[in-house]
Amino acid sequence: MWSIYLPVTCDYHHCCSYSNDLGTIATLKSEKGNEMKNFKIATVTTLVMIALSGCVANKAPTTSDFMRMHALDEKAASDDQKAMAKEWDRGSKLKLSGEEMIKDGEKLEKSGDHDMTIGKQNIEQGNKDITEGTKIMDESERTFEEKYPNLKLDLNR
Repeated sequence: MWSIYLPVTCDYHHCCSYSNDLGTIATLKSEKGNEMKNFKIATVTTLVMIALSGCVANKAPTTSDFMRMHALDEKAASDDQKAMAKEWDRGSKLKLSGEEMIKDGEKLEKSGDHDMTIGKQNIEQGNKDITEGTKIMDESERTFEEKYPNLKLDLNR
């Protein structure tokens, strides 16, 4: 329920009271019955005026009201469009960053593939060199022992 605090003065008693209930605006003690009747009429009139002022506030919107509503709609649309543009910019930067990362990754992969190929070639060559070196060493020892059987190559023999 709505509550309104209205000052009510009584001319007869020169008092002032306040009420917060629309049903009973004020209780005035009066010796004259007409004053109470006049007060009730004034109260009803006030309530009717309040009700009518509420109805006037709900009148059809004017052109200026439509202009304001359109401006608010346009502002909302503008804000929405700005937010979308900001998101697009963020997406664009993220896309460029991703493309750059792919380029760097491909370079590293290519460099890594090249390095891996060179590494494999080095391992293969190293294994060949070890095999060939062992073969040469064994051949050299065998030839030395054949030509110089009295000379020892190993002190433990």
